[in-house]
Amino acid sequence: MKPITRIRIILFALMIFGSFANFALNEWGITLIICCEILMAASFLGEIIVSVIKNIKINYRKKLSILMLSLICALLFFVFLITTLVLISKEVSDIFPKMLGSSFLGLILIIIIEALYDFFKKIENQGNYESFFLFILFLALIFKNNSWPGTNIMFVFSILFLVPYFINTTFKFFKENYKSGKALVIVLTIGSIATVLLGLTFMMKTMHWPFADTFFYFATIVTLIMIGGALKWKYIFNGTKINILQGLRLFKTNVILLFFMLFIFTSYKYFVILKLAPDFYSADYPESYYNYRNINKWDKAIEIRDAYGNFLQKAEENGFIK
Repeated sequence: MKPITRIRIILFALMIFGSFANFALNEWGITLIICCEILMAASFLGEIIVSVIKNIKINYRKKLSILMLSLICALLFFVFLITTLVLISKEVSDIFPKMLGSSFLGLILIIIIEALYDFFKKIENQGNYESFFLFILFLALIFKNNSWPGTNIMFVFSILFLVPYFINTTFKFFKENYKSGKALVIVLTIGSIATVLLGLTFMMKTMHWPFADTFFYFATIVTLIMIGGALKWKYIFNGTKINILQGLRLFKTNVILLFFMLFIFTSYKYFVILKLAPDFYSADYPESYYNYRNINKWDKAIEIRDAYGNFLQKAEENGFIK
């Protein structure tokens, strides 16, 4: 297991801990979750930067890699600049978000071109495709927890690009490893399919699209089949006995981490709907703000947020809040 994977597992565990802290009405719980999401997103972006620098050093797609690195540096610069302006003046000029968006779209285009080239040329190179769209996915989680607009489009965008990637890698994994250990490969393949179904459920539930429940039930059934198969624990692979945890290392993608995150998050959402689990706690805004936000009525949510903010400001100015 790569060190970066171990770090991500620790961050995921801290996110779960933060969730329980939040349920116990500790506001620092959500802060811990956001910090972990930022670090998780940074880990994927860092992986891309390391890969691009490596490609430049070995002269692999050097011009494209230099352009990609330049766009990443531009993105980081614009994010830093916008954050600084917000903290100083609370106002941001229109030109900076537009430049940020242009750099972002340029980077997306290069990564998609890279991925398509590898796919059609049958080059065995994971590249930056998976890391980039996982970076967008965690960026969407950061936006969601901060109640910033643009969350839904990032969720849909990242998942729609990741689903075909994981379908393709799952079939390749099955084809390449089936003869080495049929039982283990079938169990792992079923788990990967469950991840795809959970990803689609997560996207459809976030967007309040129909058939989200149907996808969740399918994903649950497939997951239970996978868990039933995993109870065997010991498998023969290439003539050697290995356990299911050792078998997970056969995947060259982040599908396992993604499976656990999607399974826990999606299941939690349904438990909240069924009143079997508490919703996230926050004292920042009135409850109605979060209710409107959860059903994607951003205009109403922002109206309540601004009205509440003005109320607190007036109360502070008149000495009611110290």
